[in-house]
Amino acid sequence: MQKSGLTAVFFLTFSLINAQNTFGEKQKTIQNGVEKTSEIKEVVVTANRKKTFERKIDRFVFNTENSIASKGADGLDVLAATPMVKADDEGNIEIVGKSSVSVMINDKPVNLSGKDLVSYLKTIRSENIGRIEVITTPPAKYEAQGNSGIINIVLKQNTSLGFSGNISTSYQRKSRNGYSNNGSFNYQSKKINTSLRLSQFNNEKKAQENLSVNADHRLQSESRRLDRNKGYAINYSIDYALNAKTSLGAIFNYSDTRTGNDTQNFSKYYQGAALDSMVISDTYTAGRMKNTQLNMYYEKKLDSLGKKLYVGGNVFGSNNTSPFSLASQSENTGVNYHINSDYQYRIYSGQVDFYLPFKNFTGEIGGKYTRFNTDTGLDFFVNDNGMLQYDKNRSNAFAYHENNWASYMTVSKKISDQWEGKAGLRYEYTSLNGISRDAMGVKNEYGKWFPSLYVAYKPDMKHIFTLIYSKRITRPDGRALNPSTIYINPYSYVTGNPYLKPSFSNNFELGYVFKSKFSMTAYYQSSKDNFGQIVGLKGAANTVNYLNNYDETAIGINTTFSGTYFKRWDIYASANYAYVKSKGLAEHVQGLNSHSLYYSINNTIHLNAGKTFSFLLNFWNFLPHTKGNFEFQNTSNLSSGLRMAFMDKNLQINMTVQDIFKGMKFRGKAYYSTYSTYSNNYYDARTFTISATYQFGNNKVKGNSKQIKLEEADRAN
Repeated sequence: MQKSGLTAVFFLTFSLINAQNTFGEKQKTIQNGVEKTSEIKEVVVTANRKKTFERKIDRFVFNTENSIASKGADGLDVLAATPMVKADDEGNIEIVGKSSVSVMINDKPVNLSGKDLVSYLKTIRSENIGRIEVITTPPAKYEAQGNSGIINIVLKQNTSLGFSGNISTSYQRKSRNGYSNNGSFNYQSKKINTSLRLSQFNNEKKAQENLSVNADHRLQSESRRLDRNKGYAINYSIDYALNAKTSLGAIFNYSDTRTGNDTQNFSKYYQGAALDSMVISDTYTAGRMKNTQLNMYYEKKLDSLGKKLYVGGNVFGSNNTSPFSLASQSENTGVNYHINSDYQYRIYSGQVDFYLPFKNFTGEIGGKYTRFNTDTGLDFFVNDNGMLQYDKNRSNAFAYHENNWASYMTVSKKISDQWEGKAGLRYEYTSLNGISRDAMGVKNEYGKWFPSLYVAYKPDMKHIFTLIYSKRITRPDGRALNPSTIYINPYSYVTGNPYLKPSFSNNFELGYVFKSKFSMTAYYQSSKDNFGQIVGLKGAANTVNYLNNYDETAIGINTTFSGTYFKRWDIYASANYAYVKSKGLAEHVQGLNSHSLYYSINNTIHLNAGKTFSFLLNFWNFLPHTKGNFEFQNTSNLSSGLRMAFMDKNLQINMTVQDIFKGMKFRGKAYYSTYSTYSNNYYDARTFTISATYQFGNNKVKGNSKQIKLEEADRAN
């Protein structure tokens, strides 16, 4: 749908709802047959400011409105600023101390990974994010996907009766300039809640990638890249209350992102200490990703105890085209390639959930069906003096289809004033098949149970003890399964593996919370058949393959603390220690053992009594650690900023600097039985951002409690 058409839909909806009898200034009554009008005074509901960080029984909540990344940033920047979460432009998103996660938007899985996920997150503006939920041991009602947990991005909902909105603009300076603009327009009555969000962005950055492969002969590769990312996104949502018990709703998302990069690569080949040859390659990529998502739902309150029925359907489509041109020159020869790659994702899902509170316990049951389709094509051409010659042997295509049926049941009960428990059981049955143009493929079926257990003991108002267990699964994505060969340069390529198996993990946590300010969690995690990329040399070629390459166990302790001092200094600190032991599954993969320590501290200092001027200073550091056969070097990030509010806090100006000392470098060594690799990469993380956001309309009157509860409710997936 074009932007103009969607805007027309919004204002048509606004015109219709404007005619309704909403919360107004006068009320008409009939007394003795005479119509009388009385004034209704404005009701202002004042709420306490949300804590920036909250620790709940099954999740960590980061309320972003007080964050350094609350304005003028995108969804990836907000994740990178979230305590306990690491995120970068290459799609490496994880919870510290956990092996892998799945990302959700409003409790709905995104089903993208790597750079596809990065492109999607960059279309979400920080002004539209309400909070980030880090769920390390998800309950049974959530999808079991995500080996160790879930990062749930909860978008803001319209909570004011009447009309409200905001517009914002931001300038971003990395090594290149960038900017973004976005607006949000909301209208809510007692019957209808509708919102339109628009965003536009244009950014450039540099990337440096260095790789050494050390075997009987040695490869040293240096790449310098310029990345371009621009596009726009539209979100439209509407919720209509048929009556006090029933509501219907729909959410539509569309984004169009154009990406491109220019890369120069120098590859040097050594025999011993002597330089054998050198290859210089120039590559040009101009990609485009279009995402479309439609979610429709029906919700009905069944009785006065709060029983609810939820029925929802979701359609997600993603088209990613990426023309790729490569010219390479060595001492003896030159080559010129052109590659057309096309990735298409189609996801269809439907679910039914019952929330069933009874007098003595609360139950939840539900089911879901998901169809995940991936169709990829790669057409390889040799450029012969301007004439493109099709290369059948290096061209390929891959079609992958996955069906997942799931059902779950949870029971929670408050046993006494001190004890509370919750148990859940989820069953997922998966069938999949994939086949490439050269008839290489995979077919598999499996069903698994995923239990979860939560026990909480609260001896008094100050102390809470918790015991948690859950089992999880991580399934390979379409790109990892794709056997097509993707060329980075004539002597460097990536090949997927259609025979990858899913990995499984068991997670245990023992937690303690004191006064909702200090928490300590001891954990144990065991994961089997973890998969990842394996880098090697095949002749003169640098190869990247996917394998189920290691098992891993981790034992550790995580602590968090939040507090306010002198009424003006808000502080949040966290630390995570772990001992990780890995066992290599492939013959040439070495498992590593290590101790690791991650710590962070976030400071907000309010410079005046009205808290309209605030100084922010944040720092995190991840000391050297291992994962599988990879040994990571130290990474860190020091960031700072100013947040200023004017015009009764309706105008907010933010200035921030990220990665002041360029500590966010990806450096490390991978160990194999006969060789090793060393990586040293930097993705232009040092960033200065200045942004301005103006809020307008009715921001004082809260919506009715039913709508607020719906915004806070978790949905089963």
